[in-house]
Amino acid sequence: MRQIVNKHMDYKELTADLARAADRPAYILCGEEIYLLQQIRQHLLEELITPGCELLDRVNIAGDGNARSIDWQRIMAEMKTPPFLSTRKVISLTRTGLFSSSFATDQEAEELGELLTHVPEFCCLIFLEEDVVYNNKLLRRMREAGAVSAKLDRQNMNDLMRWVAGLCGRENLRITREAAESLILRCESSMSDLASELSTVFLFYQYTGKEDIHTEDIDFLCREDMTGKIFDLTDAIAERRIDAALRMIDVFRERREPPLYILTMLARQSRDLMIAKEVGETEGIIASGVTKSLFYARKLLRQATRFSMEKLESMLEGCFQADFAIKTGRMDDQDAVTVLVIRACEAG
Repeated sequence: MRQIVNKHMDYKELTADLARAADRPAYILCGEEIYLLQQIRQHLLEELITPGCELLDRVNIAGDGNARSIDWQRIMAEMKTPPFLSTRKVISLTRTGLFSSSFATDQEAEELGELLTHVPEFCCLIFLEEDVVYNNKLLRRMREAGAVSAKLDRQNMNDLMRWVAGLCGRENLRITREAAESLILRCESSMSDLASELSTVFLFYQYTGKEDIHTEDIDFLCREDMTGKIFDLTDAIAERRIDAALRMIDVFRERREPPLYILTMLARQSRDLMIAKEVGETEGIIASGVTKSLFYARKLLRQATRFSMEKLESMLEGCFQADFAIKTGRMDDQDAVTVLVIRACEAG
């Protein structure tokens, strides 16, 4: 028997519910981890639609984030039509805006609510939304009618480490912890980006016949480690090497990184180093929420010893001042970053 769930499920809860049965009238999916959203939708399609019947038993409807961009009369007609050969007919809706905006009239909201809380047994609705307001009235009504909502955000470091190791294992490859963490940080924990980078790694290893993936292999094959570049920049600042620091700024510019992005990264690094210096241990850094990566926490702790707290506070204040100067038009963005880095190198 399906349970009424009056909250957003996470990935583990949703997969457990799907393992029980894919019998919900509607699945409302949102979150920033696009890879998982697409995986869940694909799983539902494979579970509910007979192979070869996709054109007959699956309907795709895309909006622009506004509920008025959706042809609800068409959806009503599709919901009344049973599947051809599949277990259920699937109506896949993307960016409807249903759960993040209000309707023009109460009558309109009531009619739509009535439609979506009385989904026929032979039909299943799958929503992929950019935003879902937690206390949305329609969302609550649909949950009470048996639908589930799930928010699939970026996974934590440990889960991603296991996932990366599992993908490598399927290719009969072993990846070191340091290499996996480095790759995850480069991809900013995006599973879509990780899958793309790993496909390149796997092709290379098929060609070479090697079995062990090390950090130097990730450096050679994958996107540049921008986090590592920021560490290189702050290393140069710690050593007061203006020429080296400006060369690092040039590296960012060659990659067409916006000056405000460089500024944001430097401000975040300064803040993280302040926290690392204050807590003084890797466990404390992880507990503070700065990172879940032991590898990254150790790097922060090592670098924090090279700065005084006063210099880090000065760097962070300098970032805010540079940001203000850019946004008020007092200074060109490129010049503001250059001046900030020079002053940081010269500071005691």
